[in-house]
Amino acid sequence: MQLEDKFIEVKGAKIHYLEEGSGRPVVLHHGARFNAYTWKEVGTISAIAEVGYRAISIDFPGFGKSEEGNFSSLSEFIGDFIDTMKLEKPILLGASMGGEAVLGYAVDHANKLGGLILVGAVGVSSYESKLKNLDGLPILLIWGRHDTTSPKRNAELIMKYVKTAKFVNVGNQHACYLDDSEGFNSQIKDFLKGL
Repeated sequence: MQLEDKFIEVKGAKIHYLEEGSGRPVVLHHGARFNAYTWKEVGTISAIAEVGYRAISIDFPGFGKSEEGNFSSLSEFIGDFIDTMKLEKPILLGASMGGEAVLGYAVDHANKLGGLILVGAVGVSSYESKLKNLDGLPILLIWGRHDTTSPKRNAELIMKYVKTAKFVNVGNQHACYLDDSEGFNSQIKDFLKGL
C-alpha cells in the first residue's frame, strides 16, 4: 500500500509524517541516521496497523521532509506534536536518538501516555533521577544483542526503576530492526495486543 505523505504545522514548522490504520495512536520516532520512511521500509507501520492501532511515523524537525522549526529539544517537539494532533494516550516508539527524545518527554508526562517502546535508546542515564516516574507504564525495551552504541546497561537502568518494563533482544546491531525486521515487528505486535 502506498502511504501518502502528510504534513501538519507544529509551532509554525511544517512537519512530515506517514500514517496507516485506525485506533489508538502509536507514534514512531526514528534514529539519527534515519527518517519516517525507515519504519515503512522495515514493515513496522503496517504491522502496527494490522493489530488495530493507528501508526504515525514522523520526521523529526530538520530530518527527512520536516522543516527545522524552533524547538528547544526533540522531547519538547514530541509534546507539541502530540498536542497539535490531539492524540489521546499515545504509545510512543523511539529508536536510538528518537528513544532518548521519547524518554525525555515520557519521564515528565507519563500520565499522558499509553505505553513506550524503546529501541536501543541512548542517553538513558541523564534521566535516571526521573525514571521512577515511568513505573506502572507498559514499556517494551528492544535491544540488539551486540549493540555497541547503546549498551544493555541502558535497558537495565530503566528496569531497575520500572517494574512494568519488559526486555527483549532482537537482531545484533544497534539498528536491530534492520537485522531482523520480522522478529522486531512481531515483538511490537505482541506488546500492543497485550495493552
